[in-house]
Amino acid sequence: MSFNWSSLSKEQKQVTMLVVMGVLIAGALLYAFAIIPLQAGAERRQLESNALREKLIKADLALKHEVRAQAEGLQKKAQLEVLTKSSVAPFGSAFAWVTEQLYLVAKDAGVELEGLGGNSQPLGTSAPAGVGGRAFTAFTTQMTLQCSYAELLRFLHSLEVKNALVTVTSLSIDRREQTPGRHQVGLTLEWPTWVPPPAVVPGGKPVTP
Repeated sequence: MSFNWSSLSKEQKQVTMLVVMGVLIAGALLYAFAIIPLQAGAERRQLESNALREKLIKADLALKHEVRAQAEGLQKKAQLEVLTKSSVAPFGSAFAWVTEQLYLVAKDAGVELEGLGGNSQPLGTSAPAGVGGRAFTAFTTQMTLQCSYAELLRFLHSLEVKNALVTVTSLSIDRREQTPGRHQVGLTLEWPTWVPPPAVVPGGKPVTP
């Protein structure tokens, strides 16, 4: 079916123009008040979705970092506990612990342990008031060995391997006429040990035990 504009009367042409204008106006209004808001809403929702996705990614990374940090913290705590048990003399029974350690090292090094003594208690029997966490002090022992130079070096090496925190504060070597290849060796050693926290009396004041 063909449309012949010239065959229309003036009134038909006016009606047709009004209909076309109405359709155009309706389309413009539909675009302005329906399509544009829908597009704007879609863009806004897309931006909100992207922002939410970014927040979720950051939260996931933060959670993984926290889990990893907790795992590393637990691992380091376990390592510290192992080091403490193997290298730090327990307060209150330091001498018995040190004695056992030294006899094991002497046996491994093949030297003869002749004498062993220690102070009655570690240096500084309590932590200063206000000190948080754990604190260390030194427990001193004196020992005598009968050994050669090579055996002494082997003993010191074994001692360092077993406990890298122990310190040799003095060393003396006395030559023996009867056994020129073996000497009497005196050692003074300092071992780390825990300092107990100060006792607290009623009223919140710390006192030294």
